Amino acid sequence: MPAKPITFLNVKYKTQGEFEKFVKKIIYNDIGLCNDIKNTNKDKYYKLIEILKRHPEFNSKTKNMCNIKIANDTLNKKALKTLIIKNDGTEVDISWRCAITGKHKSEKHELISAMRSSIDKQIHQFKIENKNKCCQICGNSERLDVDHNDTKNSAFDELVFNFIKENTDIEKPDEFGELNDNTHRRRFLEKDNKFKDRWIEYHYQNASLRMLCHTCNISRPKTKNKLVL
Repeated sequence: MPAKPITFLNVKYKTQGEFEKFVKKIIYNDIGLCNDIKNTNKDKYYKLIEILKRHPEFNSKTKNMCNIKIANDTLNKKALKTLIIKNDGTEVDISWRCAITGKHKSEKHELISAMRSSIDKQIHQFKIENKNKCCQICGNSERLDVDHNDTKNSAFDELVFNFIKENTDIEKPDEFGELNDNTHRRRFLEKDNKFKDRWIEYHYQNASLRMLCHTCNISRPKTKNKLVL
């Protein structure tokens, strides 16, 4: 499929990747961490607004907006996120990555996010019980992650794939709420508790977890059995 150029403020970017580099430079280099972009970097503030206008929910998310801030992402301290500040002081996440594509996050992304957040307690408990362990691949003891062991057919994507395939009697959720833990992850709505509870139990019975250092975790082979929606 040929690359689709993006025109922004009368400048043509040959690919989406090229436009993303431009946006990341503004957020990470030109502005950086900032609680008050409007008054400290006015020129970049209005340029950032023009970028965020590409977000499919820009109008609803920016209602009663008085400022924009850039903060560390709760789940990835090295990443930055954009937040709309409302007149009453509340903050609303608005994804600059969605503004690049101009599209909503996919149905699969929303479902996977809710499925991951729903088993947080299991992951947290495993981490506590194995806090003194080392990486099972290289033996490193720093920056450890809880990993779904793909060598035992327990990669997270594969568990999701098998669960959906084996539970066709339950309708897949297509609407989600947002967690209030500042991670902006999806959560299941009350009407989908049957799906959530069965998934949590399925994960408890079938997941094989292990501790890996971050380097081994992100470089391990990825499963081919993935959910397709």
